[in-house]
Amino acid sequence: MNSRDKLLKVAFEEIFQNGYHATSVDKILKKASMNKGSMYHFFKSKKELILAIIEVHVDEYIQKKYGVILESEENMIEAIMSVLRNKPLYNFIYGCRLNNLVHELSNQDEDFKKALEKSYFKFEAIFQAALDRAVENGEIKKDTDTKAVGMFILATIQGGLTTAKKSSDSKYYDICIEQLHNYLNLLKVK
Repeated sequence: MNSRDKLLKVAFEEIFQNGYHATSVDKILKKASMNKGSMYHFFKSKKELILAIIEVHVDEYIQKKYGVILESEENMIEAIMSVLRNKPLYNFIYGCRLNNLVHELSNQDEDFKKALEKSYFKFEAIFQAALDRAVENGEIKKDTDTKAVGMFILATIQGGLTTAKKSSDSKYYDICIEQLHNYLNLLKVK
């Protein structure tokens, strides 16, 4: 791992656990065993560092975690639910990396808002593509608004993780995800 990648990885973890405002550049550099000159060689500011994290690590994180859904050719609802029920993929203490950044930064700065929104749209697109495939396969109703349902799936994940985070208890996430499954089953062709 090169110095830039190491810096991005350490910063991503620190901000996930402590938040953007509570994480100083000095703390990131100390954890990365780097000096300020190294940081400013790659990034002009903490903001530029965070924008790079969003562009590189958040999108990579989402693709790695949820992109596997699109490896399925059929039974798309089950493919979605399999990932959503895979609890080791989730952190019920800190919540969702993307959602945490959205809550903390999207209303603070237009550049953050645009970068985070772009990541959200990529995230939603994974579910929309899976649902489009389900329509093509005749698994769910043809009149399903796959874009809206993809957005709803993502909102349910984020809400479920936030609900679990408030109590550090995954059972609240499980309840939300099972209600989502009940809804998705209503879309199936009988």
